[in-house]
This record gives sequence, C-alpha cells and structure tokens, in this order.
Amino acid sequence: MPIFSGRIKRPKYSLALTHGAGANTVSATDTLNGILREAIIKTPVSVDGAATLTLNIIDVDSFTVYTKSAIAANTSSLNLLTNDLRVPLSGAYTIQIVFSANQTATDTTTAVVLVIES
Repeated sequence: MPIFSGRIKRPKYSLALTHGAGANTVSATDTLNGILREAIIKTPVSVDGAATLTLNIIDVDSFTVYTKSAIAANTSSLNLLTNDLRVPLSGAYTIQIVFSANQTATDTTTAVVLVIES
C-alpha cells in the first residue's frame, strides 16, 4: 500500500518576527483539511540568547493538535508522522512559532511547510 493514498498539499508559511521588547511568538491562520503527514521547519540563522523554537498547530477551539519543541536555531527539522501519529485536520488552524526567549535584538523568519494528505 502506498504511503500517500490521496492528493498531497504543501502549504508554506514564512513566519516573520520583528524584534521588540517581549516579542517571542509569531503565527499565521489558515484553513487546513486532510491528514498531517509531515512538518518541515527551517529555523532562523540567528536568535537572541540561544533560544530554541516550538511549532504549534492550534485548532479553532484553542487546543494544540500538534507540537514540536526544542528546535535549535539555524537548523532544518523534518518531522515525518508515522501512521499512529498522523493528525486529522479540518477547518481553521493557527500555525504558531514560539521562541524560548524574547527576541529583543534579532529579527527572525521561520519557514514552515506542512505536508497534508487529502
């Protein structure tokens, strides 16, 4: 049986955080429908205070349906979800990046690609 049995969508997000006092979170909202199979994260080259990042996908009821934490700066993280860990998605979601420390000196951009089977 093939790994992907349906159509594949690859929504991409470029989440930019402009530094400022108390700034540690950036997010985007989108409608996602299908099964989350993979999350690809490319973190910024430079962050303040050796901060790590967390990717959250939050549903319309404010429940976190997927999270990947402790992602280091200047890395690419590929998170393939196996069959028992796949996440069904239907409706509006917030794709959120949270830094472990406030970004007060460095502007950052984190790239996120979601592989969704419909």
